[in-house]
Amino acid sequence: MKKFWLTAILSALLLNISNAQKIRFAIFADPLVSYFKTDLSRISPDGSRIGINVGLMMDKFFAQHYAFASGISLQTMGGSLYYENGKNDFSSSDTIHSLPRNTSVKYKLQYIHIPIALKLQTTEIGYTTYFAQLGLDPMINVKANADIPSLSLKDIGVGGEIRLFYLAYHIGVGMEYKIVGNTALMLGLTYMNGFSDVTSNIGNSTEKTVMHCFELRLGVIF
Repeated sequence: MKKFWLTAILSALLLNISNAQKIRFAIFADPLVSYFKTDLSRISPDGSRIGINVGLMMDKFFAQHYAFASGISLQTMGGSLYYENGKNDFSSSDTIHSLPRNTSVKYKLQYIHIPIALKLQTTEIGYTTYFAQLGLDPMINVKANADIPSLSLKDIGVGGEIRLFYLAYHIGVGMEYKIVGNTALMLGLTYMNGFSDVTSNIGNSTEKTVMHCFELRLGVIF
Protein backbone atom coordinates (compact mmCIF):
# COMPACT_ATOMS: atom_id res chain seq x y z
CA MET A 1 0.00 0.00 0.00
CA LYS A 2 2.89 2.36 0.83
CA LYS A 3 4.44 1.67 -2.59
CA PHE A 4 1.09 2.44 -4.23
CA TRP A 5 0.74 5.81 -2.52
CA LEU A 6 4.39 6.66 -3.13
CA THR A 7 4.00 5.84 -6.83
CA ALA A 8 0.80 7.90 -7.03
CA ILE A 9 2.40 10.92 -5.36
CA LEU A 10 5.51 10.75 -7.58
CA SER A 11 3.34 10.41 -10.68
CA ALA A 12 1.30 13.46 -9.70
CA LEU A 13 4.45 15.50 -9.05
CA LEU A 14 5.97 14.49 -12.37
CA LEU A 15 2.73 15.34 -14.16
CA ASN A 16 2.62 18.79 -12.54
CA ILE A 17 6.27 19.45 -13.44
CA SER A 18 5.67 18.30 -17.00
CA ASN A 19 2.64 20.58 -17.35
CA ALA A 20 4.48 23.53 -15.76
CA GLN A 21 7.49 23.07 -18.04
CA LYS A 22 5.59 22.98 -21.32
CA ILE A 23 7.40 24.32 -24.35
CA ARG A 24 5.82 26.44 -27.09
CA PHE A 25 7.23 27.62 -30.39
CA ALA A 26 6.29 30.55 -32.61
CA ILE A 27 7.35 32.12 -35.87
CA PHE A 28 7.34 35.90 -36.24
CA ALA A 29 8.06 38.77 -38.62
CA ASP A 30 8.47 42.08 -36.80
CA PRO A 31 8.53 45.40 -38.70
CA LEU A 32 10.82 47.80 -36.86
CA VAL A 33 12.26 51.30 -36.76
CA SER A 34 15.82 51.79 -35.46
CA TYR A 35 18.10 54.79 -34.96
CA PHE A 36 21.46 55.65 -33.39
CA LYS A 37 22.40 57.66 -30.33
CA THR A 38 25.96 58.83 -29.60
CA ASP A 39 27.73 60.52 -26.70
CA LEU A 40 29.68 63.04 -28.83
CA SER A 41 28.12 66.28 -30.06
CA ARG A 42 30.22 66.28 -33.24
CA ILE A 43 28.74 62.90 -34.26
CA SER A 44 24.97 62.99 -34.11
CA PRO A 45 21.97 60.90 -35.20
CA ASP A 46 20.73 61.84 -38.65
CA GLY A 47 17.72 59.68 -39.35
CA SER A 48 16.16 56.29 -38.70
CA ARG A 49 15.97 53.10 -40.71
CA ILE A 50 13.01 50.79 -41.31
CA GLY A 51 13.87 47.10 -41.02
CA ILE A 52 12.50 43.72 -40.05
CA ASN A 53 13.22 40.94 -37.56
CA VAL A 54 12.26 37.44 -38.78
CA GLY A 55 12.75 34.21 -36.88
CA LEU A 56 11.67 31.49 -34.46
CA MET A 57 11.02 31.86 -30.72
CA MET A 58 10.54 29.40 -27.87
CA ASP A 59 8.82 29.77 -24.49
CA LYS A 60 9.68 27.23 -21.77
CA PHE A 61 7.27 27.57 -18.86
CA PHE A 62 8.69 26.78 -15.41
CA ALA A 63 5.43 27.83 -13.68
CA GLN A 64 1.88 28.51 -14.82
CA HIS A 65 2.44 32.17 -15.66
CA TYR A 66 6.22 32.36 -16.02
CA ALA A 67 8.52 31.27 -18.83
CA PHE A 68 12.04 31.57 -20.13
CA ALA A 69 11.91 32.96 -23.68
CA SER A 70 14.59 32.57 -26.33
CA GLY A 71 14.97 31.94 -30.04
CA ILE A 72 16.92 32.96 -33.10
CA SER A 73 16.26 35.52 -35.81
CA LEU A 74 17.80 37.62 -38.55
CA GLN A 75 17.40 41.31 -37.71
CA THR A 76 17.86 44.12 -40.24
CA MET A 77 18.35 47.55 -38.67
CA GLY A 78 20.60 50.62 -38.68
CA GLY A 79 20.31 54.36 -39.02
CA SER A 80 22.26 57.46 -40.10
CA LEU A 81 25.12 59.30 -38.42
CA TYR A 82 26.16 62.87 -39.16
CA TYR A 83 29.91 63.55 -38.89
CA GLU A 84 30.18 67.28 -38.25
CA ASN A 85 34.00 67.28 -38.29
CA GLY A 86 34.31 64.52 -40.88
CA LYS A 87 36.45 61.41 -40.35
CA ASN A 88 39.89 60.73 -41.82
CA ASP A 89 39.97 56.96 -41.40
CA PHE A 90 36.55 55.67 -42.41
CA SER A 91 37.11 52.03 -43.38
CA SER A 92 35.28 50.28 -46.23
CA SER A 93 35.84 46.82 -47.67
CA ASP A 94 38.27 48.02 -50.36
CA THR A 95 39.83 51.27 -49.11
CA ILE A 96 40.07 53.92 -46.41
CA HIS A 97 37.91 57.00 -47.04
CA SER A 98 38.40 60.51 -45.76
CA LEU A 99 34.97 61.88 -44.93
CA PRO A 100 34.72 65.66 -45.35
CA ARG A 101 33.00 67.83 -42.78
CA ASN A 102 29.21 67.61 -42.49
CA THR A 103 28.96 64.12 -44.01
CA SER A 104 26.00 61.82 -43.37
CA VAL A 105 26.49 58.03 -43.47
CA LYS A 106 23.46 55.72 -43.77
CA TYR A 107 24.25 52.36 -42.14
CA LYS A 108 22.43 49.17 -43.17
CA LEU A 109 23.17 46.37 -40.69
CA GLN A 110 22.12 42.73 -40.27
CA TYR A 111 22.47 40.70 -37.09
CA ILE A 112 21.86 37.16 -35.92
CA HIS A 113 19.81 37.81 -32.81
CA ILE A 114 19.55 35.34 -29.88
CA PRO A 115 17.41 36.89 -27.10
CA ILE A 116 17.28 35.58 -23.53
CA ALA A 117 14.27 36.80 -21.57
CA LEU A 118 11.82 36.29 -18.72
CA LYS A 119 8.18 36.27 -19.80
CA LEU A 120 5.17 36.87 -17.55
CA GLN A 121 1.73 35.88 -18.81
CA THR A 122 -1.80 36.36 -17.47
CA THR A 123 -4.54 33.77 -17.15
CA GLU A 124 -6.56 33.39 -20.35
CA ILE A 125 -9.45 35.87 -20.50
CA GLY A 126 -11.92 34.63 -23.06
CA TYR A 127 -9.57 33.68 -25.92
CA THR A 128 -6.93 36.26 -24.98
CA THR A 129 -3.86 36.30 -22.73
CA TYR A 130 -1.57 39.26 -22.08
CA PHE A 131 2.17 39.17 -21.49
CA ALA A 132 5.17 41.27 -20.53
CA GLN A 133 8.79 40.42 -21.29
CA LEU A 134 12.22 41.66 -20.17
CA GLY A 135 15.53 40.34 -21.42
CA LEU A 136 18.98 40.63 -22.95
CA ASP A 137 19.79 40.64 -26.67
CA PRO A 138 23.19 39.24 -27.72
CA MET A 139 23.70 39.84 -31.45
CA ILE A 140 26.31 38.90 -34.06
CA ASN A 141 26.84 41.19 -37.03
CA VAL A 142 26.69 39.31 -40.35
CA LYS A 143 26.41 42.21 -42.78
CA ALA A 144 27.37 45.90 -42.62
CA ASN A 145 26.81 48.19 -45.61
CA ALA A 146 26.45 51.93 -45.90
CA ASP A 147 25.46 54.72 -48.29
CA ILE A 148 27.37 58.01 -48.34
CA PRO A 149 25.27 60.26 -50.62
CA SER A 150 27.68 63.22 -50.58
CA LEU A 151 30.45 60.98 -52.00
CA SER A 152 28.08 59.13 -54.38
CA LEU A 153 28.85 55.84 -52.61
CA LYS A 154 26.14 53.20 -52.28
CA ASP A 155 26.08 49.81 -50.53
CA ILE A 156 29.78 49.83 -49.68
CA GLY A 157 30.96 47.26 -47.15
CA VAL A 158 31.80 48.86 -43.80
CA GLY A 159 32.44 45.81 -41.63
CA GLY A 160 35.60 47.45 -40.31
CA GLU A 161 33.51 50.25 -38.79
CA ILE A 162 31.07 47.90 -37.00
CA ARG A 163 31.78 45.60 -34.04
CA LEU A 164 31.14 41.89 -34.55
CA PHE A 165 29.25 41.49 -31.26
CA TYR A 166 26.54 43.76 -29.92
CA LEU A 167 24.58 43.56 -26.65
CA ALA A 168 21.26 45.25 -25.91
CA TYR A 169 18.26 44.81 -23.63
CA HIS A 170 14.55 44.86 -24.42
CA ILE A 171 11.17 45.44 -22.78
CA GLY A 172 8.03 44.15 -24.46
CA VAL A 173 4.29 43.83 -23.93
CA GLY A 174 1.62 42.16 -25.99
CA MET A 175 -1.29 39.79 -26.32
CA GLU A 176 -2.06 36.32 -27.66
CA TYR A 177 -5.39 35.37 -29.22
CA LYS A 178 -6.17 31.65 -29.33
CA ILE A 179 -7.54 30.36 -32.64
CA VAL A 180 -7.83 26.61 -32.07
CA GLY A 181 -5.99 24.16 -29.79
CA ASN A 182 -2.52 25.51 -29.05
CA THR A 183 -2.48 27.79 -32.11
CA ALA A 184 -2.66 31.51 -31.36
CA LEU A 185 -1.95 34.84 -33.00
CA MET A 186 0.53 37.14 -31.24
CA LEU A 187 0.63 40.95 -31.32
CA GLY A 188 3.02 43.09 -29.29
CA LEU A 189 5.35 46.06 -29.04
CA THR A 190 9.03 45.86 -28.05
CA TYR A 191 11.55 48.56 -27.20
CA MET A 192 15.27 47.72 -27.49
CA ASN A 193 18.20 49.78 -26.23
CA GLY A 194 21.91 49.07 -26.53
CA PHE A 195 24.45 48.32 -23.79
CA SER A 196 27.60 48.02 -25.91
CA ASP A 197 29.08 50.13 -28.71
CA VAL A 198 27.93 49.43 -32.26
CA THR A 199 30.97 51.05 -33.87
CA SER A 200 34.56 49.84 -33.72
CA ASN A 201 36.09 53.30 -33.02
CA ILE A 202 38.98 52.92 -35.45
CA GLY A 203 41.72 55.53 -35.03
CA ASN A 204 41.41 58.20 -32.37
CA SER A 205 37.62 58.23 -32.20
CA THR A 206 36.31 57.46 -28.71
CA GLU A 207 32.58 57.91 -29.16
CA LYS A 208 30.05 55.33 -28.03
CA THR A 209 27.19 54.65 -30.40
CA VAL A 210 24.16 52.56 -29.47
CA MET A 211 20.99 51.65 -31.32
CA HIS A 212 17.43 52.24 -30.18
CA CYS A 213 14.71 50.15 -31.78
CA PHE A 214 10.91 49.84 -31.71
CA GLU A 215 9.44 46.56 -33.02
CA LEU A 216 5.87 45.54 -33.77
CA ARG A 217 5.63 41.84 -32.87
CA LEU A 218 3.53 39.85 -35.38
CA GLY A 219 3.62 36.10 -34.85
CA VAL A 220 1.87 32.74 -34.81
CA ILE A 221 2.22 30.35 -31.85
CA PHE A 222 1.86 26.64 -32.49
